[in-house]
Amino acid sequence: MSLAGIAGRRGSRAGFTLIEVAVAMAIVGIGVVTIFEIFSASLRSERGAGIRARAVIRARALLEQTMTLPDPAPGHDKGDFGDGYRWERSVREAREELGGNHHDLDVKQDVTMYEIEVSVLWPQGPDREGVYTLRTLRVAPSPPA
Repeated sequence: MSLAGIAGRRGSRAGFTLIEVAVAMAIVGIGVVTIFEIFSASLRSERGAGIRARAVIRARALLEQTMTLPDPAPGHDKGDFGDGYRWERSVREAREELGGNHHDLDVKQDVTMYEIEVSVLWPQGPDREGVYTLRTLRVAPSPPA
């Protein structure tokens, strides 16, 4: 067998060159890194959604607790849930939003409308804070004069 015969058989073999394998590995590597980044971002997003969902649940519970008070009194108070979340609650008499043709009749009303605002706050970073606020109105008997 001559050298020309051996070289001819080697040249006819099917296979990949080192450059082709390196390019394929680079493409696969980029794809794997991209998938890991997407997965990591979705985990961060899910964590943030869970934190906000807990804030919403706590704000609604605090608002419902405030709405069930028999005699709401104007004021502002705050507290801490003990696990990084804190709350603020404000109750004030609602301003009357009247049109331009309002005539003051000096009539004593038997009910008072209160504006209730509840906020739940949580830390989002060293100098940032997340907040979820609910506002509503409630009608209650007027306090005795």
